[in-house]
Amino acid sequence: MSMRRNPVFDYDEALRRVDQDLETFHTLMELFVEHGPKELAAIKAAMDARDPAAVARSAHRLKGSVMQFCAPTVVEAAMELEKMGRAGDVSSGAPVYVELESRLFQLAAALRDELQKGFAA
Repeated sequence: MSMRRNPVFDYDEALRRVDQDLETFHTLMELFVEHGPKELAAIKAAMDARDPAAVARSAHRLKGSVMQFCAPTVVEAAMELEKMGRAGDVSSGAPVYVELESRLFQLAAALRDELQKGFAA
């Protein structure tokens, strides 16, 4: 067991979720690093358009892709925006979006670090 500690996500638990398959895990990390920011941009565009349903859809998709990395702070922020969107009012969502953006960038940076470690090994 690696017992890698990361303040942003639980490496060991995330790896367990793919049955310790490092190749699959690296693929998931690469996909997230590439597509996570696009989902975040979709949430921002939906918020700018004041489209609560689109905010809910995009936040739900992002939440689903983040859950596999066991990154609860990112999941919580996405879930909060999803709830606001489902309730039909994202007018007070800006601070939650800023929090989500910050946490998502931390997660993406941590995943990039892990990918570099993996390829250096």
